[in-house]
Amino acid sequence: MSAGVYILTGYLGSGKTTLLQKLLAYLRKQDGQVVVLMNEMGEEDIDGEQLQGYGFPVKKLLDGCICCSIQGELTEGLQEILSTINPDHILIETTGVADPVDVVDALTHPELYDRMELKGIVSVVDASRFRDLNSRFQSKSSLVKTIRNQVKYADLLLLNKSDLVAPDALEKVKAKLVELNPYAPIHVTIQGDMDLDQLLQVKRIAEKVASERADDRTRGPFVQKSIGKMSAIEKVKQSLGLSASEPSLYNSIETFSYHFTYPVDPEKFEDFLWDLPKNVYRAKGYVLFKGRDELISFQHTDNQVHLFPFENFGPKMVAVFIGEGLDKEKIIRDLEACYE
Repeated sequence: MSAGVYILTGYLGSGKTTLLQKLLAYLRKQDGQVVVLMNEMGEEDIDGEQLQGYGFPVKKLLDGCICCSIQGELTEGLQEILSTINPDHILIETTGVADPVDVVDALTHPELYDRMELKGIVSVVDASRFRDLNSRFQSKSSLVKTIRNQVKYADLLLLNKSDLVAPDALEKVKAKLVELNPYAPIHVTIQGDMDLDQLLQVKRIAEKVASERADDRTRGPFVQKSIGKMSAIEKVKQSLGLSASEPSLYNSIETFSYHFTYPVDPEKFEDFLWDLPKNVYRAKGYVLFKGRDELISFQHTDNQVHLFPFENFGPKMVAVFIGEGLDKEKIIRDLEACYE
């Protein structure tokens, strides 16, 4: 049985820990084992002390961000949790500056992928500060990107601290959230109060969009309901009546795994990695090459491919892919061509 993973994200001071406390109080009345992972940027644990007394194990990852500098610690922590506790739910509270794409990347280690299921990314937005934080005139571009990604890639949004802004300002913030992410439900809250059963039943945006695509195709010609990401050359092709590739789906991080059945041709496999489309953000795993005895660990990130021998033959031969609007069938077809 896979552990259900919930990621709580949102900028510093938005109300993530308050929401987490309410969620733990709610889960304490339910059946099932829960583990909390809290990530703090500094060397001292500030918020973790607030979670004592709920009766659930709390693992603290300090002095770094799980989306970058201490990804390895997150993997090790999850391995330990899954082997010693085997929880029903894992709640991960990220730092306020974590990018959800990189957090999902940290969660999808090939050795852990089949033992966890990402239930949803829940983002807490501070209604009183969002417009300033989202402004390129008042914030650094790197901060603006992070703030927007925390909204764009959420499966559920809490528009928190709504009591601290005027109604018209609240509507403007809400409109911006819908613009950035038209699929995620928005719950307007004060101190994180909401129906927590709805939170636990959150559904991945990628699943919703895939379902809509399937429905559209059964009714007739495919209709792109989401805002596509189309390159300049693709727009030119379209204007000339030439075939352009279908735009990727709007803001839906999705992942899938593939288990190798045979060794692959090393040159074909390396070409396969280099030829992965731009909407595949990460690819990683372990593979066996024809004519080689040692397992090969591979990584594909931002047009970079790394292949190196892996002495420990314990991991499964598996590939994990992370991206938006993934054409799973085509990726698998191209991958299986490497067996030939």
